[in-house]
Amino acid sequence: PTSALNNPKFEQLYSKFKTFNPIQTQLFHVLYHTNKPVLLGAPTGSGKTIVAEIALLRMKRVDKKSKCVYIAPLKSLARERLKEWKQKLGRDPLNWKVLELSGDTSHNERNLKNADILVCTPEKWDLISRGFRDGTNMNQPGAKAFVKDVRLLVIDEIHLLGEERGAVLEAIVSRTRFISRLINAEKIKAGDD
Repeated sequence: PTSALNNPKFEQLYSKFKTFNPIQTQLFHVLYHTNKPVLLGAPTGSGKTIVAEIALLRMKRVDKKSKCVYIAPLKSLARERLKEWKQKLGRDPLNWKVLELSGDTSHNERNLKNADILVCTPEKWDLISRGFRDGTNMNQPGAKAFVKDVRLLVIDEIHLLGEERGAVLEAIVSRTRFISRLINAEKIKAGDD
């Protein structure tokens, strides 16, 4: 049941139904109670977006300041998700800041810092994350700080890995894993684990 979220604000998001569908139910525990990575392959209309939202809700429950990056292979899909999440997550009861980052948009450091969710294309996340370690290639002010705060990466249409733009997806997945290890090592070194 949606009451398993144990948070009235989160439950309010799903007030139109009482229980998650079978795919969402199978993944609920892993998504909402662990840090384990999940790869989900399921047909269109099977509830994958809510699966991503459950992981997003957990991320914010654990660390309110953390960020999520949602990557869509096409601008049209990114804009669709942006519109949907601004309606659902950007208003009461959560009022989260959902930001689009594409070749058509740019944001100042404050907007990036205040964003809860960044919706972008693989190429744009590639540009932002590429210069993380030394601060180069960070054409967005505040991008390095934003990258450090990312705790959840959602890649839609990951099956495109084997197609023309797949190399960019592969690069950002590898880089994100590297950045994650680097940040975790910094936390351990600083005694913040």
